[in-house]
Amino acid sequence: MASTHRIALAFAAAVLLVWGLLFAVTVQRAALPPDASGRVIAVYPFGWDALAVTVAATQTEARLVRQTWLPNAVELASDDPGFAGRLRETGAIGVYRAQPFTLFTLAGCTGMPPSLPSLRRFG
Repeated sequence: MASTHRIALAFAAAVLLVWGLLFAVTVQRAALPPDASGRVIAVYPFGWDALAVTVAATQTEARLVRQTWLPNAVELASDDPGFAGRLRETGAIGVYRAQPFTLFTLAGCTGMPPSLPSLRRFG
């Protein structure tokens, strides 16, 4: 019985390792190039509070769209070329395109078509 548990634990560890590697590659490939502009999500180092993130982000003369539920991430907008690069210069560890999000499009894993209405309408 103990060997069966070891096999299950090894399988679970392998799945988590593969998922972690694929997630890291996906996040790295989703990052915007330095010359990008528009509406973006800027992620700052973990441990930065919302005030430090806001101060660093506003140094780029961007328009603050909203805070996110993560204290180290903020949604910003600017049409100036090189906006993503300026965010990285102020300390951002990642800059990503701001994408609309609904419950049904969570990672594309639900099998539901993305054209369904958001549940927020019904609340």
